[in-house]
Amino acid sequence: MAPPSAKPHLMNEAMEKGDGFITRAVDSNRSLEQWERVAGWCASSLLRRAMPAALRDVLREPVTRILARHATRHLPRDKEFDQPVEYAAASAYLSIIVPVHDAPEVTGRCLIGLQKYASKAEIILVDDASKLDETIELIDSFAERNNWKVIRHSKALGHSAACGAGASLATGTYLCLLNSDTVVTPWCWRPIVQAFEDNPDIGVAGPSTSFSGTPQSLPLAFSARFYLNDSQVCEYARRLLAPHLNAVLRDLPWVSGFAFFIRRSLWEQLRGFDRNLPDLGNEVELCIRVLRMGHRVVWVRNSYIHHLGGASYSKTTGDTYVGAIESMQII
Repeated sequence: MAPPSAKPHLMNEAMEKGDGFITRAVDSNRSLEQWERVAGWCASSLLRRAMPAALRDVLREPVTRILARHATRHLPRDKEFDQPVEYAAASAYLSIIVPVHDAPEVTGRCLIGLQKYASKAEIILVDDASKLDETIELIDSFAERNNWKVIRHSKALGHSAACGAGASLATGTYLCLLNSDTVVTPWCWRPIVQAFEDNPDIGVAGPSTSFSGTPQSLPLAFSARFYLNDSQVCEYARRLLAPHLNAVLRDLPWVSGFAFFIRRSLWEQLRGFDRNLPDLGNEVELCIRVLRMGHRVVWVRNSYIHHLGGASYSKTTGDTYVGAIESMQII
């Protein structure tokens, strides 16, 4: 059965033109805007339609590399960012739950970002039976230094179960279920919290990103997601999204689970993810239930959290993600 259609409640109609995330509405930097357009055009037109499949496969990686280099050449690689007080304060509303299953390199990037930019949040790390000493030491070090909570599983239970375990300890007004292959930015929390606070009918929210199975992915960020370091990620988010003080919303049938924000009261009412479903795509089923209860599911377009994709729990591709959703008869 298809999900109920979400009603559009758009706070900035200019951002809706073209649905390829035309960045003029949010980006005062023309270079980034132009390369956003180029990345989207190359992905949708040049590589998909104008070239034979064999040639497209050969050129995909070098074209992506060229786009990434050009698009990021003005983004500083060693800049430090001060988080505005009001943006740091917004994290106090959140319980951020990070399931971890090894992948220490990307997990380290995630935890460094949380340490810098989520100083007021309740952080709950769920070690889902990691095997590498490096991962275990990483979790212990960050938790001890920042007084974060840690849950450890002796047997890997999967991403959904890890989220549920973390949520059971949460005390924040809103939950953020955050993949360990993400990089948070100084300005990501306030627009999300503001969306919830100003709109009691919003049940679930998600930010813009570099990799997802939804329109939340920005073409330029997708093309450059493996080439950007943390400084460049933050500068990209600042140039692209920071000028908007108010949350810029678009209703969606579902938002991706890489950074899944939900009212804790609603999560508890719905009892979280369906335990009978596999990890892949379970956020979609939960969004269906949220919509059926009359709540909204929104993309907060001026919040940005970078997502590498497939670098934490699995190597799942976008096609597999879409396939799993189709198998649930959602699209």
